[in-house]
Amino acid sequence: MSEVFKASETTIKVAQALGFLLSKDENHKMNRVKLVKLLWAADRLHLRKYGRTVSGTNYYAMAHGPVSSLALDIAQMNSEFALSDNDTKYLEEYFVADNENTAFSKDPGTDYLSDTDKTALTEAWDKFGEMEPFELADEISHKYPEWSKYKEHFKAGNSSRQDIDLADFFKNPPEKDLYFEEDETRLSAAKEVFEEEQRTEILLRGE
Repeated sequence: MSEVFKASETTIKVAQALGFLLSKDENHKMNRVKLVKLLWAADRLHLRKYGRTVSGTNYYAMAHGPVSSLALDIAQMNSEFALSDNDTKYLEEYFVADNENTAFSKDPGTDYLSDTDKTALTEAWDKFGEMEPFELADEISHKYPEWSKYKEHFKAGNSSRQDIDLADFFKNPPEKDLYFEEDETRLSAAKEVFEEEQRTEILLRGE
């Protein structure tokens, strides 16, 4: 069996989502801050429409906005925390990273991505692909409740990451939302799907 199939399914899916975004750039290379924020945007868009994220990963609030920690580890090729040896071997087939950028040397494919995943990733690129990395990170992502609830924490000079409750992705910013506005009926239905999935996961864990 090929080494690629020994990586975790979540790692493969996130890698394919990042690869899909990188494919939108003619050089297949992107500033890492921008790359992980584009995935955040796609996850936020998809969750508010369908009740699940594209990446299926946990999120944390960090100084420059919401971050999927697994996506950041993949983009950095950082095996210190979340990545197993098999994950790392898989990623080394496709990605290269330096101090600021991530690129793919070979397209990781899209077979783990659904049509709606691809649509959300494309929408994120269409909305934010022309923005500078820290415009997207510090001016856009900081407006949204999943990060803004921790604003004072970071303003006080704290650097520790804070857990994000994905339910906060369903909340709207206080000012008019130019990027993630969703029909209330659809938003409510997506939230119900999300909450049912959360209850199922709790039952499966026996909590």
